[in-house]
Amino acid sequence: MKFSANFDFDVIALQQDETLTCLIQLEAPMAKEDHDRPAECLIPVLDRSGSMRGEPINACKQALHTLVDRMKPQDTFGLIAFDDQANIAVPARSMKDHDLATVHQLIESIEPGGTTDLSAGYLLGIDAAKRNLQLTGASLLLLSDGHVNAGIRDLTKIGELARSARTDRITSTTIGIGEGYDERLLAAIATHGSGNHRFAHTSDDAISILSEESGDLLNKSVINAFLRIVPNDPDLINRIGTLQDVPKWIETNHNNDPLVVIPLGDIYAGETRELLVQFHIPGIQCLGEHALGDFLIDFVTLPKLEQSNITWPICVNVGSVDQVKSRIPNPTVTTAMLITESAKVQREASEHLRRGNTHEATKGIQERLDHMSNLPNRELVEDEIAHLTKLIKGIEQQDANRMSKSLYEDSASNLRGRNRDQVRQQRSRGKRDF
Repeated sequence: MKFSANFDFDVIALQQDETLTCLIQLEAPMAKEDHDRPAECLIPVLDRSGSMRGEPINACKQALHTLVDRMKPQDTFGLIAFDDQANIAVPARSMKDHDLATVHQLIESIEPGGTTDLSAGYLLGIDAAKRNLQLTGASLLLLSDGHVNAGIRDLTKIGELARSARTDRITSTTIGIGEGYDERLLAAIATHGSGNHRFAHTSDDAISILSEESGDLLNKSVINAFLRIVPNDPDLINRIGTLQDVPKWIETNHNNDPLVVIPLGDIYAGETRELLVQFHIPGIQCLGEHALGDFLIDFVTLPKLEQSNITWPICVNVGSVDQVKSRIPNPTVTTAMLITESAKVQREASEHLRRGNTHEATKGIQERLDHMSNLPNRELVEDEIAHLTKLIKGIEQQDANRMSKSLYEDSASNLRGRNRDQVRQQRSRGKRDF
């Protein structure tokens, strides 16, 4: 796996408090076709409430048929269906132990029913995943089109379920179908579960998105990745943060030194992941290079299931007043920061649209667009400028609920550094023809 870490400035001022932002980039290698790759466990959790009747559930069935046909004999597949109750539609077992015709028949037999108790389906899916964990962990793929009207509805509680499952090496990816689901709830599950959140506006979208996401889940390159930040000065521990919407916590190592832990989860073949870590550095009293600590990256590479680690020293240069005055920001880092700020504005705009405040949604995005358009190096963010221009047009002309979900999907990926390679970015943005 390729790794790099770069600060936005290459020098800081002597005896002055400074804030530096470090862009960490991880690029997973493309996997070779390997029929003997380690087994994966994939458990879709399908909403079969009454609102799924017709095209939505038929599209999901079609996508599930395709998914089953592409899985390898060593992979484990099971299917959970839920409305006001959850049940095992297809028992989880390896594909070589499944009768394929029976699996297809069971998928086809699912019919829409009552109300939506998403937590019942999710909890049953977690249970099935725990009982069928592979060396690569397990993945839940939750598909729903409705607002939850039974069971757990609190964002914090449902997020805690996803976080706890992730601790057990179970990833949660969510796909919202149509315009009736709660994007905040599904995004919370994906964020705390280290998966993706996607918006399928049409039945065709649902088919292609399920194919894309399941393809990634079955084609991992790196699993169980963690970034640990070990400062040389323990007092720096509370001065380390992130600019993105990623979980983090503080723990101690075998020497009882405090360190910041950021789970990165699984990284798919060919995926580029970015993380922005910010350091609030108290004034340093001497010139020259100063070591702040180390980045430690631990991960397991596939297909050989080899435990790997990278140690990267965190160093800053302390310079004179003249050196600081002439410093030039790193354009790659500042571009990543600008796109992250853009994602935060899109998240705010989504919330405004949920409340029916179209004016505030447009205003926030327009202000961000004006800021980027007036930058001296605006060519670095031309793609983002074009995207924001498209969003304003969409807010003005399209249904507010649809736009809210589009904005939430895009911001959810970018605020976790998961939408930075063009292939994955095009998956969401390319589907929106405003």
